[in-house]
Amino acid sequence: MTNPVNTALLQPRHGFLTPIYRELRPLEHYLLQDHLLRLSPESRALRFGNPVSERMIENYCRNEGRLMPIICGAFIGDTLRGVVELRFDPDMPRDIAELAISVEDDWQDIGIGTRLMELAHSCARDNGIVRLEVNFLPHNAAMRRLAWKFGAGFSHQTGLTKGVFILPDPTFAVVAGSKRPQ
Repeated sequence: MTNPVNTALLQPRHGFLTPIYRELRPLEHYLLQDHLLRLSPESRALRFGNPVSERMIENYCRNEGRLMPIICGAFIGDTLRGVVELRFDPDMPRDIAELAISVEDDWQDIGIGTRLMELAHSCARDNGIVRLEVNFLPHNAAMRRLAWKFGAGFSHQTGLTKGVFILPDPTFAVVAGSKRPQ
Protein backbone atom coordinates (compact mmCIF):
# COMPACT_ATOMS: atom_id res chain seq x y z
CA MET A 1 0.00 0.00 0.00
CA THR A 2 1.31 3.45 -0.84
CA ASN A 3 2.26 5.47 2.21
CA PRO A 4 -0.05 8.53 2.32
CA VAL A 5 2.75 10.72 3.69
CA ASN A 6 5.04 9.80 0.78
CA THR A 7 2.21 10.17 -1.70
CA ALA A 8 1.50 13.70 -0.45
CA LEU A 9 5.15 14.58 -1.09
CA LEU A 10 5.16 13.39 -4.70
CA GLN A 11 5.75 16.14 -7.20
CA PRO A 12 2.78 16.79 -9.49
CA ARG A 13 3.21 15.18 -12.89
CA HIS A 14 2.57 17.32 -15.95
CA GLY A 15 -0.76 16.41 -17.53
CA PHE A 16 -1.51 13.62 -15.01
CA LEU A 17 -4.55 11.61 -15.99
CA THR A 18 -6.21 8.73 -14.20
CA PRO A 19 -4.75 5.46 -15.52
CA ILE A 20 -6.98 3.18 -17.56
CA TYR A 21 -6.32 -0.52 -16.89
CA ARG A 22 -7.17 -3.23 -19.39
CA GLU A 23 -5.98 -6.35 -21.15
CA LEU A 24 -4.16 -5.73 -24.41
CA ARG A 25 -5.51 -7.39 -27.53
CA PRO A 26 -2.93 -9.52 -29.40
CA LEU A 27 -2.73 -6.85 -32.12
CA GLU A 28 -1.66 -4.36 -29.41
CA HIS A 29 1.20 -6.46 -28.06
CA TYR A 30 3.64 -4.27 -30.00
CA LEU A 31 3.01 -1.61 -27.33
CA LEU A 32 4.96 -3.77 -24.87
CA GLN A 33 8.22 -3.15 -26.72
CA ASP A 34 7.76 0.63 -26.67
CA HIS A 35 7.02 0.48 -22.93
CA LEU A 36 10.06 -1.68 -22.12
CA LEU A 37 12.34 0.57 -24.17
CA ARG A 38 11.18 3.59 -22.13
CA LEU A 39 12.31 1.95 -18.86
CA SER A 40 15.54 3.27 -17.37
CA PRO A 41 18.52 0.87 -17.47
CA GLU A 42 18.02 0.23 -13.73
CA SER A 43 14.32 -0.56 -14.14
CA ARG A 44 15.07 -2.84 -17.09
CA ALA A 45 17.63 -4.72 -15.04
CA LEU A 46 15.10 -5.16 -12.22
CA ARG A 47 12.42 -6.28 -14.68
CA PHE A 48 14.60 -8.86 -16.47
CA GLY A 49 16.93 -9.84 -13.62
CA ASN A 50 20.02 -8.44 -15.36
CA PRO A 51 20.94 -5.58 -17.70
CA VAL A 52 19.41 -5.98 -21.16
CA SER A 53 19.99 -4.30 -24.49
CA GLU A 54 17.42 -2.82 -26.84
CA ARG A 55 18.04 -5.75 -29.20
CA MET A 56 17.26 -8.25 -26.44
CA ILE A 57 13.98 -6.42 -25.74
CA GLU A 58 13.08 -6.53 -29.43
CA ASN A 59 13.73 -10.30 -29.52
CA TYR A 60 11.78 -10.82 -26.29
CA CYS A 61 8.76 -8.91 -27.62
CA ARG A 62 8.65 -10.95 -30.84
CA ASN A 63 7.60 -13.89 -28.64
CA GLU A 64 8.71 -16.32 -31.35
CA GLY A 65 8.22 -19.98 -30.55
CA ARG A 66 6.40 -19.28 -27.30
CA LEU A 67 2.78 -19.46 -26.22
CA MET A 68 0.77 -16.24 -26.48
CA PRO A 69 1.08 -14.28 -23.22
CA ILE A 70 -1.68 -12.41 -21.45
CA ILE A 71 -0.65 -8.76 -21.22
CA CYS A 72 -2.51 -6.13 -19.23
CA GLY A 73 -1.56 -2.51 -19.09
CA ALA A 74 -1.99 0.84 -17.43
CA PHE A 75 -2.57 3.58 -19.96
CA ILE A 76 -1.99 7.24 -19.15
CA GLY A 77 -3.70 9.00 -22.01
CA ASP A 78 -2.84 6.91 -25.06
CA THR A 79 0.52 5.72 -23.72
CA LEU A 80 1.16 2.37 -22.04
CA ARG A 81 3.04 3.22 -18.80
CA GLY A 82 2.75 0.00 -16.80
CA VAL A 83 2.47 -3.66 -17.76
CA VAL A 84 1.83 -7.00 -16.17
CA GLU A 85 2.53 -10.08 -18.27
CA LEU A 86 1.39 -13.65 -17.68
CA ARG A 87 3.66 -15.94 -19.68
CA PHE A 88 3.37 -19.67 -20.18
CA ASP A 89 6.13 -22.27 -20.39
CA PRO A 90 5.27 -25.00 -22.91
CA ASP A 91 6.94 -27.54 -20.60
CA MET A 92 4.69 -26.62 -17.67
CA PRO A 93 0.96 -27.22 -17.16
CA ARG A 94 -1.24 -24.52 -18.75
CA ASP A 95 -2.65 -23.59 -15.33
CA ILE A 96 0.74 -22.17 -14.20
CA ALA A 97 2.01 -18.82 -15.45
CA GLU A 98 5.02 -16.64 -14.81
CA LEU A 99 4.18 -13.08 -13.85
CA ALA A 100 6.29 -10.06 -14.77
CA ILE A 101 5.47 -6.47 -13.95
CA SER A 102 6.99 -3.13 -14.90
CA VAL A 103 6.06 0.51 -14.42
CA GLU A 104 7.93 3.36 -16.06
CA ASP A 105 10.10 5.34 -13.65
CA ASP A 106 8.07 8.57 -13.71
CA TRP A 107 4.88 6.63 -12.88
CA GLN A 108 6.11 4.51 -9.97
CA ASP A 109 4.89 4.81 -6.38
CA ILE A 110 1.35 5.97 -7.19
CA GLY A 111 -0.42 2.57 -7.03
CA ILE A 112 -0.11 1.42 -10.66
CA GLY A 113 1.82 -1.74 -9.69
CA THR A 114 -0.81 -2.67 -7.10
CA ARG A 115 -3.65 -2.23 -9.57
CA LEU A 116 -1.77 -4.24 -12.22
CA MET A 117 -1.22 -7.05 -9.71
CA GLU A 118 -4.96 -7.08 -8.95
CA LEU A 119 -5.65 -7.28 -12.67
CA ALA A 120 -3.12 -10.11 -13.10
CA HIS A 121 -4.82 -12.16 -10.40
CA SER A 122 -8.24 -11.52 -11.93
CA CYS A 123 -7.08 -12.47 -15.46
CA ALA A 124 -5.34 -15.55 -14.08
CA ARG A 125 -8.51 -16.76 -12.38
CA ASP A 126 -10.56 -16.00 -15.51
CA ASN A 127 -8.15 -18.12 -17.57
CA GLY A 128 -8.04 -21.12 -15.22
CA ILE A 129 -4.58 -20.37 -13.84
CA VAL A 130 -4.13 -21.70 -10.31
CA ARG A 131 -0.51 -20.74 -9.72
CA LEU A 132 1.43 -17.59 -10.54
CA GLU A 133 5.19 -17.38 -10.12
CA VAL A 134 7.39 -14.29 -10.14
CA ASN A 135 11.19 -14.33 -10.12
CA PHE A 136 13.04 -11.21 -9.03
CA LEU A 137 16.38 -10.00 -7.76
CA PRO A 138 16.72 -10.15 -3.96
CA HIS A 139 17.34 -6.37 -3.76
CA ASN A 140 14.14 -5.54 -5.69
CA ALA A 141 12.30 -4.25 -2.62
CA ALA A 142 9.33 -2.91 -4.59
CA MET A 143 8.59 -6.34 -6.12
CA ARG A 144 9.08 -8.06 -2.77
CA ARG A 145 6.58 -5.68 -1.09
CA LEU A 146 4.06 -6.10 -3.90
CA ALA A 147 4.31 -9.89 -3.87
CA TRP A 148 4.05 -9.97 -0.08
CA LYS A 149 0.98 -7.69 -0.20
CA PHE A 150 -0.76 -10.25 -2.44
CA GLY A 151 0.13 -13.25 -0.30
CA ALA A 152 3.08 -14.78 -2.15
CA GLY A 153 5.14 -17.50 -0.54
CA PHE A 154 8.87 -16.98 -1.05
CA SER A 155 11.83 -19.21 -1.77
CA HIS A 156 15.40 -18.28 -2.58
CA GLN A 157 17.58 -19.57 -5.36
CA THR A 158 21.06 -18.58 -6.43
CA GLY A 159 20.73 -14.90 -7.29
CA LEU A 160 16.92 -14.86 -7.39
CA THR A 161 13.92 -14.77 -5.12
CA LYS A 162 10.80 -16.61 -6.25
CA GLY A 163 7.33 -15.57 -5.19
CA VAL A 164 4.49 -18.05 -5.64
CA PHE A 165 0.80 -17.15 -5.55
CA ILE A 166 -1.68 -20.00 -5.17
CA LEU A 167 -5.04 -18.88 -6.54
CA PRO A 168 -8.45 -20.26 -5.59
CA ASP A 169 -9.73 -23.26 -7.51
CA PRO A 170 -11.28 -21.74 -10.67
CA THR A 171 -14.09 -24.32 -10.70
CA PHE A 172 -15.58 -22.75 -7.57
CA ALA A 173 -17.02 -19.29 -7.08
CA VAL A 174 -17.38 -17.47 -3.79
CA VAL A 175 -21.00 -16.41 -3.39
CA ALA A 176 -22.24 -14.73 -0.22
CA GLY A 177 -19.31 -16.14 1.75
CA SER A 178 -19.73 -19.78 0.70
CA LYS A 179 -18.34 -21.89 -2.11
CA ARG A 180 -20.51 -23.47 -4.73
CA PRO A 181 -19.64 -25.15 -8.04
CA GLN A 182 -19.97 -22.93 -11.09
